[in-house]
Amino acid sequence: MSLSLRAKFLLLSAVIQALVVGLLIWNSLRLMNHAVSTNAERVAQEYAVTLNLSLSPYATRGRLPELTGYLAEMLADPDDSFLRYLVILDQDEKPIIEAGKRDMPLPEILRQGGGTSFKGVRTIIEDSTLHARSPLLLRDNRVGSINFGLTTKDLKQARDEVMLQGGVISLVGLALGVVLFYAFTHGIGRRLSALTGQSHQMTLGDYSKALPVEGDDEIAVFTRALNAMSAALRERIDQLEQSQKRLSESEARFKTLFDMAPLPLTVSDRDGRIVAANRAVTHTFGAGAAKLIGKRSDEVPFWASTLERDRIWKMYQTDGAVHGAIAGVLLPDGSVGSVAIWSSSLTLDGNDSIIWALLDLTEELNAKRELKDLNVSLETRVRDRSAALERANADLSAALETLQRTQDELLAAEKMASLGSLVAGIAHELNTPIGNSLLASTALRDRVVEFDKHVAAGALRRSELTAHLEEVRMASQLISGSLHKAAELISSFKQIAVDQTNDQRREFDMLSAVHDTMATYMPRLRRAECEVVMQIPEHLIFDSYPGALYQVLNNLVNNTLTHAFEHQKGGTITVRAETVDDDIVELMFSDDGAGMPEDVLRRVFDPFFTTKMGQGGTGLGMNIVYNIVTGVLGGRITIDSAPGVGTAVRMLLPRVAPQREPARQA
Repeated sequence: MSLSLRAKFLLLSAVIQALVVGLLIWNSLRLMNHAVSTNAERVAQEYAVTLNLSLSPYATRGRLPELTGYLAEMLADPDDSFLRYLVILDQDEKPIIEAGKRDMPLPEILRQGGGTSFKGVRTIIEDSTLHARSPLLLRDNRVGSINFGLTTKDLKQARDEVMLQGGVISLVGLALGVVLFYAFTHGIGRRLSALTGQSHQMTLGDYSKALPVEGDDEIAVFTRALNAMSAALRERIDQLEQSQKRLSESEARFKTLFDMAPLPLTVSDRDGRIVAANRAVTHTFGAGAAKLIGKRSDEVPFWASTLERDRIWKMYQTDGAVHGAIAGVLLPDGSVGSVAIWSSSLTLDGNDSIIWALLDLTEELNAKRELKDLNVSLETRVRDRSAALERANADLSAALETLQRTQDELLAAEKMASLGSLVAGIAHELNTPIGNSLLASTALRDRVVEFDKHVAAGALRRSELTAHLEEVRMASQLISGSLHKAAELISSFKQIAVDQTNDQRREFDMLSAVHDTMATYMPRLRRAECEVVMQIPEHLIFDSYPGALYQVLNNLVNNTLTHAFEHQKGGTITVRAETVDDDIVELMFSDDGAGMPEDVLRRVFDPFFTTKMGQGGTGLGMNIVYNIVTGVLGGRITIDSAPGVGTAVRMLLPRVAPQREPARQA
């Protein structure tokens, strides 16, 4: 049975409204049942509290049986209260007193601790009675229970009345909704019928007449959409007619381009029979289109071998296309050439066809073969040149190794020269304290001989003894002081000599290292009337190479005495150290001497650069300083200087030097 759209709307509306009404009734029933249960439980809790307060004085004294008559009289008339029965059980679930009328035994579920719990009162509703159970304190702190029943008949009656009224109102609303919807759909049906009649004209191809639009509702929107669709269809039909015209023109242009293309093109069917060929085929292979049409490629003199045609055709059948495959063909002069072949499937006049594109690669491949021969020749020449370069590199490596060995030897020679100068200075400095000690000891010996003679003659006086003791004390102090000074010089020299010769890594104190170095240069510094100022904090510990640091300081001191104070007497050398951060220390070596001009400052670190050429200068002093600071000590070095101002050498040294590779054996 087929229903109209209007009938379907009415049926759907009735079903939806019925579902809504049913849900409303169900939800109302659920809420009412919940309200009845909640109110009943609240009333039961209030009764339980009241009964507990009333019965507790009797229960704790064991006088509950005295209330049996009173309770029976209170429950005799059901209209006086909601309470229908009252049972008090002891701790063993045995009745102490019972009053009222019960239609059934006490619910077992309450005895087992079940039911709904509300503020210590467990309840359960059966039929029209709410059964409740609450604990009661008995004599000797035993715990019994109060069991009572409340009627819910009035609550359920009120619920049923509310539900009846709600159901009637819902049914009336359902009927009213169906009637209103019927009236509403009647107008819509009329408009849809009119819209259907007008739309039938469009199905007959009449797009010139627009459908009437009434109002602004959904049907009016749909009518406007149909009118817009009609206009779009009219425009689309015009476009299709124009497209058909352009397609015809495009086919004509394609045929012209196909025929005029410089690349040889042919079109064949699925069996390989040629159905079209352009002019480039005749120009390249000498075969006219009239001789090719209707024939297969193996039926004309084209392939260099039938195997070539079979290979290309099998490639097409396997892959569905050919992409640049190289094949041998016969050229018009009878020679064998090479072509690259491409293919693509297309539909031509409703038939599946294949278009083939051919590119003559004969000249290109010949050029590649010639280029390959040339490359072989070039590779031979490159190998010869590479061999010559390898020999030159070997010579350069040997020269570099010789240069490095020479540089190491020059560095060792510089160290030994510095050490020799140090030895000469130490020897000269030791002459004074040792000579003083020798003179004092000789004089003391002569005085001891004279004193022995006085003692042997028995002419010793007290004043002579006192004078002798004073002379002995003065001589001892002179000898001790001189030898102590000599011992300090020898200790400093020994430490510097050991560190400078073995170049071993160890922990050392910066202040001690600088002090030992400056101590060995004190004779020369005094002769040059130079003052040394050391501003180095104590306990500045380094894990580095003290010999390398001595060498840097030796070269800087020699450079200062040789250049900075060459033409002047007196001056100040300042050695200052301060911590830049936890791992870096700035060591500043500065003087107030002659300074350096800009051209000398730019080349000061260059090897073999010296302003004392021919006067004993090697030009390696500052180069060695730069190499040691940036290489062995792992730091950085800069110099600031100007003529007449002095020179400041700034070194940033890590407190832990980088690891060095063992020195190469010569």
